Amino acid sequence: MRGDADPSLYARIRQAAEAEHAGVRARIRDGTLDKEAFLAELRRAPLEIRDHLVEEILDVAYPPFGDRGHTPSGLAEILFTLDNAGLGPGKTFVDLGAGLGKVAMLVALLSGARAIGVELDAHLVAHARAASRALGLDGVELVEGDLRDVALPPADVYYMYIPFAGSAAVVERLAPIAAERDIVLFSQPLDGARFPWLEARGTASYWLEIYESRLTGDRLVTY
Repeated sequence: MRGDADPSLYARIRQAAEAEHAGVRARIRDGTLDKEAFLAELRRAPLEIRDHLVEEILDVAYPPFGDRGHTPSGLAEILFTLDNAGLGPGKTFVDLGAGLGKVAMLVALLSGARAIGVELDAHLVAHARAASRALGLDGVELVEGDLRDVALPPADVYYMYIPFAGSAAVVERLAPIAAERDIVLFSQPLDGARFPWLEARGTASYWLEIYESRLTGDRLVTY
């Protein structure tokens, strides 16, 4: 909600959504959520409502006042990533441009991986931190910073949902990390000539390609 929206109406809508989903939110908090059943329910939900459904459950459906506008990841792409990333306990996932933390929260909740979201907008970071704390998601970390110069955390899997101005330069910043460890990147299609150290896996969703760092022994292939 933006512009001249009534803050009290905004608060009532959020409260109604929290009440509607109180049961599943409680199971997330106390660690009793049946993840397979939860996933099955999400997959069964009509396409036109399931993104909003999961956003209400996570309390990220209604952006905070001051939000300059962001495009949250579709649930289909998040599930595609979970199905193909090999994530689990002991793994680290980073969402480059995390918005309200939807991807990081779902990854931590459903895979058990450590999930870090990096986001420039302080309003979104504050809301995402509060939402993840309210659900007891200790494996989620939200970092406020500009992807062009903030220190990018070492990780096994990186995620960049929609291209933005300077996104190619952000991908280039992953090269030193890939020189030290194998990484997987879920991203929009990339220019192979610009990123010879990444190789497309050949599996894609509507928005995302999967790229793996190309290594020869312990040395990065730079060509």
